[in-house]
Amino acid sequence: MITTMNHSHDNNKIEKLGFYLSVACAIHCIATPVLITVLPFLGSSLVNHSWEIWFIGGSLILAGTLLYTDFRKHQNYLPLVLLGASLCTKLMEILWLGESLEFLTGSIGALFIAAAYYFNWKYKKACNC
Repeated sequence: MITTMNHSHDNNKIEKLGFYLSVACAIHCIATPVLITVLPFLGSSLVNHSWEIWFIGGSLILAGTLLYTDFRKHQNYLPLVLLGASLCTKLMEILWLGESLEFLTGSIGALFIAAAYYFNWKYKKACNC
């Protein structure tokens, strides 16, 4: 008798939230330079980046937890590699590139996280477990 191991994908709603937050981050990174140029009177309120650090940190923790949990079930490295690429992109900005390229590095990093979620969903969809 063959037994199959059943597991549910209970974290699917949270994973979708993480994906949409990553897309929102990419949109934010693209829109911020435009808003700063078009709406200079908001400049003083946009200078404070502490909320951005919390947003990025929370996003990475959420993505890391969800993707690692699914990795343990499906053993597919690509989503974790893409998450690592996102983290490395942000670290390169912080350590070497500076804020002058934040538009580019933020967009690339957010797209890496979104791609990690996308490929993770594809692996889960193909799962026969």
